[in-house]
Amino acid sequence: MPQPNATPPPPAAVARSEAPRQPLKLETPEEQPTQKGLIIPKTSPGRAIQDSMRDAAKMNAPTAIGGGGQVPTRSAPGGGGRGSAYAGIEMLTPNEGVDFNDYLARVYQSVKRNWFAVMPASVELGDKGVVSLQFKIMRNGAVPDGEPVKVFGSGKEPLDRAAVSSVRTSNPFEPLPPNFSGPYIELRFTYYYNLQPDYAH
Repeated sequence: MPQPNATPPPPAAVARSEAPRQPLKLETPEEQPTQKGLIIPKTSPGRAIQDSMRDAAKMNAPTAIGGGGQVPTRSAPGGGGRGSAYAGIEMLTPNEGVDFNDYLARVYQSVKRNWFAVMPASVELGDKGVVSLQFKIMRNGAVPDGEPVKVFGSGKEPLDRAAVSSVRTSNPFEPLPPNFSGPYIELRFTYYYNLQPDYAH
């Protein structure tokens, strides 16, 4: 009698020893759909698609271009102006496989030159702010009327005005590369007054 009583525990023990194997099988892709009701995705399918599209667009876009440095001192000798200004340009339009890096570098240099030419004197004295503008460049290099559009401003009219002026004074730019078939490219230009963005060491 003790032996028959001793036999039932081994099957239970066997069942317990097999139990860890079954969850391992449930982790395989084939078994996961059976627990569909218990799986809550971290992101919605729509969000996942948007994220993947954004990642693909990033891979298909030129590297963001940025730079800057010390603002040329225009004040009288002994004024002690030591302001700095940085700017970054980012292309928001898919590039269709066309290399825009040289084109964007020329756009950046033109805007920077015109920006530094109208740099507010307050920047030399340490005035800080960030301004971000968005604008299109059409196939012929022209910026449409009413652009650039302010994405966000610094809250300081002279800083915002200098940024907007730098784009308007640079208009028109060079025509877009001929092998690009789109009607325009859209750019975001961000200006940093006495603040250093991540790319400035």
